[in-house]
Amino acid sequence: MIRPMTVLLASGASGGHLFPALAVAEVLRKRGVRCVIVLGGDAFADKVMQAGFELLSLPASPFNVRNPFRKLMAIFRFIWGFGIALKFVWRETPAVVLGTGGYASVATLFAAKVIGTPTLVHEQNVLPGRANKLLSRIVDTVLLTFEESREYVPASVDVKVVGTPLRETVCEAAAAMTAPPQDDLFGLLVLGGSKGSGVISEVVSEMVASMTPREREEVRLVHQCRPSEVNRLQALYERLGVGEVTVQSFFDDLPRYYEKTHVVIGRSGTGTLMETSLFGRAAIYAPHQLADGHQRLNAEVAEHIGAAIVMDAPVFTPKNLLVQVRSLMADPLKVRAMGVAAKNLASPDAAIRVAEALLSAADKDILQDTQL
Repeated sequence: MIRPMTVLLASGASGGHLFPALAVAEVLRKRGVRCVIVLGGDAFADKVMQAGFELLSLPASPFNVRNPFRKLMAIFRFIWGFGIALKFVWRETPAVVLGTGGYASVATLFAAKVIGTPTLVHEQNVLPGRANKLLSRIVDTVLLTFEESREYVPASVDVKVVGTPLRETVCEAAAAMTAPPQDDLFGLLVLGGSKGSGVISEVVSEMVASMTPREREEVRLVHQCRPSEVNRLQALYERLGVGEVTVQSFFDDLPRYYEKTHVVIGRSGTGTLMETSLFGRAAIYAPHQLADGHQRLNAEVAEHIGAAIVMDAPVFTPKNLLVQVRSLMADPLKVRAMGVAAKNLASPDAAIRVAEALLSAADKDILQDTQL
């Protein structure tokens, strides 16, 4: 009996890991492929279900903890997750497995290697995360977003630079989008990442409070923040007399807000950076001060080509941010030039390129018994 080809896409418990996997799965589904998304825990499980894909949830915890008990629990969860993944791979015989980072992808790809299934990983950041650093030593192919990442990958591994996959609806919206609007309002889009950023919310809200009443009236502010901050920030901005205000914890329709945006303010995770580039918008990035500094390296790529201003933690203050925002509000030509430069980082065909890499690597014996 001929059955649909199956592909596993294993992701971590963050939007930066999951959304590229969903983008690739959408491309594969159109080609008749059955896609199963593997997550660590239940975070973002609703997004997988809403997208219409099968979900396999694995127990997973970070290993980089100091508490001995938590480290022991992480090891136990890994072994448990590996067992679940091994049973699933053995039973479902996927033709290929992709990991997009996160600890759940480690258990899944280890299981695939034991069975002999072809494996690939996709790295979104310039500096690979812990999971992908480990997996890059055992997988068949490493897919990269940035050319600058090659130096962090073993020389013996097959490497392809493909960009970061974005959802088809996002790419279509970006293709139809023009330069920033030339109306009376200056659009600021504030993005705190998939889980929100308290620091960015604090700095931006204090910056807005420091503006003159006239400046606030001339701003269109769209702010993505933590769920617990939505009501407070919405009320604050309305009380301050901001021209137009939208505050939400998550945007399913983010493209329509990019359309009226002049400058994006946010962290420099790859999802934010690549979407901002795809829409051709100027940016002010405040990299998260993570131990490995990967967001700083991401931001440097955009800064180097003139697409962004980078503000590290010591200088990312309400006063300094206001200086940068005022400068851009007064210089529409610079804003437009930064947006044009940002387009050079965009990779609208990345999801297709990753999907084709998976199909090319798929187990040919399994393909003979499946329908593609």
